[in-house]
Amino acid sequence: MEGHLVELRGKRGGRVWYLVFDNPRERGAKRQQERVRIGSMPKNHALARKREILRKVDKGTWVRERRDLTVERFLTDWLEAIKYDLATNTHVRYTGLVKQHVIPRVGTLQLAKLTPQHLTRIYQAVRAEGLSPQTALHVHRALHTALNYGVKVTKDLSENVASRLKAPRVERRVSTSITPEKVRTLIEAARDTRLEVPVTLAALTGLRRGELLALKWAWVNLDQGSLFVAEALEHTRGHGVAFKAPKSRTSRRVLRLAPECVALLRAHKEAQDAVKAEASEAYTDLDLVFPNPDGAPWPPDSFSVKFGKLARTAGCQGFRLHDLRHSFATLVLADSVSIREVSEMLGHSNASLTLSTYCHAVPGVGQAAVNNLARNLLGAEGAASP
Repeated sequence: MEGHLVELRGKRGGRVWYLVFDNPRERGAKRQQERVRIGSMPKNHALARKREILRKVDKGTWVRERRDLTVERFLTDWLEAIKYDLATNTHVRYTGLVKQHVIPRVGTLQLAKLTPQHLTRIYQAVRAEGLSPQTALHVHRALHTALNYGVKVTKDLSENVASRLKAPRVERRVSTSITPEKVRTLIEAARDTRLEVPVTLAALTGLRRGELLALKWAWVNLDQGSLFVAEALEHTRGHGVAFKAPKSRTSRRVLRLAPECVALLRAHKEAQDAVKAEASEAYTDLDLVFPNPDGAPWPPDSFSVKFGKLARTAGCQGFRLHDLRHSFATLVLADSVSIREVSEMLGHSNASLTLSTYCHAVPGVGQAAVNNLARNLLGAEGAASP
């Protein structure tokens, strides 16, 4: 691509460089000339900027800067465009992060002038407010997703500047206080309450809260001892309780049930059928395994509050329902179940996520790996040598 620089007088009397070039076109198409303002600078700097722009034109990645498009306008349009493509909770979270942390700081900035330095200052400000590294990471992910949209969909950007930055570091923690004894204490404390069966099922399957509360009897096969995770339940401000697709494609999965779990679910269904028959038309039958007493969905936040009270009563202060999922993963891994199998049971998007989250929480996992490697490379005799 060829082009030439033109120096013109600016509005304030200074000299301003412009780059003039012909847009790429198909044979026979009308010639279209572009004039791009480079700015007031020494000629050697203008030449470097010229080469940079023309390289992008050749690659098809150059985007004309829109001076009327601010960061606020772009992010507002993006949030509106993706409203129906995301889980409601995710959209609400993105909206809150953008309006609270991004727009107040760089909202009036031209989108084309957004730099990695701007993003770094946003993350630093989040931390300076006393918020967690996790919040800074959420802001980064929201911005990365939005700017990617600007590159690939609206073509308002030639690159995603968030890609030039490392994501804010968050130390992944798994509670080391999750023990079989603590889980048994919780299950015992839940006995003969509404929480008995859901708490036990969560401990024995690793189901997420939303998956547990969206579970329907149609997806439970007590004869085969299995259940299918097909939906999740969420609760958001302004939208209330709603069913949605599971967290990821791999979250749709079949889980095997232990005989003790099958027996517990059979008894639970019999009791629920009796309540349903007595309530008659007053019961809203949505086929849910764990509904409210009237058959309507059990709001996730309400469930968590009730579980929190149970945990405190059992002497397990601070134990969350999600910790039962962690306990399931760590205990089955400690029982020599493979990372791949555990990943499938948890519905993780890939086994590396399971490995990075839980490997360090299971004593001996690394030792088993190096022992196996030594046996493979050195043979039995060499591996046994001091």
